[in-house]
Amino acid sequence: MKHKLKDGRVVNIVPLSAKIPAKWLLDYINGVIEEDGYLQYDKPFNMKQQKEWITNTIAGMRKGEQLYFAAVSGKRVIGSCSARREVGRGRDNVVIGIVVSKDFRGVGLGEFLMEKTIAAAKKNFKPNNTYLYVAGSNKIAKKLYEKLGFEEFVRYPNWWIRKGKKIDSIGMILKN
Repeated sequence: MKHKLKDGRVVNIVPLSAKIPAKWLLDYINGVIEEDGYLQYDKPFNMKQQKEWITNTIAGMRKGEQLYFAAVSGKRVIGSCSARREVGRGRDNVVIGIVVSKDFRGVGLGEFLMEKTIAAAKKNFKPNNTYLYVAGSNKIAKKLYEKLGFEEFVRYPNWWIRKGKKIDSIGMILKN
């Protein structure tokens, strides 16, 4: 699906598949890690790890346990959003994850990916709760999530280390 961003660039939003080269995905995630973005991960992945992740994620999609959408521009992945059903007693809940490359932030891509993923998760999973985690210092992302109907339900003080500082991790739940 083609989507026009606020700055006029057009990106293609596609479900994860083997058609997306592993190198594109590896370059994307390692690029965000390298810029020290707000990710849980702080060390780059290698190609073997990336291929395992692709295999496992596609398997989860086939089993109906998760969704994963990639935003592609030219020959690179520049954003992604996922929804994963929890397991066991938490199986009626869905956790959302999103990452957008630095040069595609602030142009509506994150909001579009979130809206598409939330709608697909509601349709496919019919969750009791939809939630996500955000770094307490990531004010821009928190503002977007609030705009989409999420509100804080838990705060883990000094949970992550980013750029040498301890920061809170905030759990936000979708209210609408």
